[in-house]
Amino acid sequence: MTCSVSLPLFGTVINKARQKEATLIVNSVLKAVKASYARDGFLPSKIKSLEKFASFQKCISEEVSIKGREVCDLNTITKTEANDDYFYSPSGNYKVEFKTIGISNSDIIFQVRAIPNGVIYRDKGSSVTGCFNPIEGISSIKEYSFLNVGEKEFMSCFTALQINKAEEARKAEEARKAEEARKAEEARKAEEARKAEEARKAEEEKPKCIYWNPRNPSQCFRYK
Repeated sequence: MTCSVSLPLFGTVINKARQKEATLIVNSVLKAVKASYARDGFLPSKIKSLEKFASFQKCISEEVSIKGREVCDLNTITKTEANDDYFYSPSGNYKVEFKTIGISNSDIIFQVRAIPNGVIYRDKGSSVTGCFNPIEGISSIKEYSFLNVGEKEFMSCFTALQINKAEEARKAEEARKAEEARKAEEARKAEEARKAEEARKAEEEKPKCIYWNPRNPSQCFRYK
């Protein structure tokens, strides 16, 4: 009985310990992003913009995405490269991804996540996600528990006000396009009506034949 209880507990402890690496990386990425944004005024999409504020290492084994920690050791760990937009953690337990996403031209956030990596750990490990909203000055990190394991989606830190404003802007844009389409359709119909009227008048102005050639019905002998 003691053994059956201890084994799941032992697995939970190991999972939590491994998750700490993911949390530290996500936290470091967000801190570097904030510093980079304060200096440059835009959100980064590559590691290069973060190098002055933090140093990150990665596992570069060719099989890391499949075998995870089994193929990561001191010989496979190196510094991240300037153009990296994702990397595998030094332990190989996590894949770290980041991106920017916007709901308008001005409302853009930075998102980062560390998801369990490797066939063995992919569905057993706990993810960590984070985001930074520069307009509102909001940043957040979420650690998923051992009861909610596996890959998790990027998290959002858009505020309800930003979402509502973006939705109103979207509806206004749709209404504008609908109005443009309506006016274009009216103009098209008006142009068709104008051409039809011109064709009718041209037909009326044509001379009318009052006497056709009996031997050649297509030849008119006398016009009205």
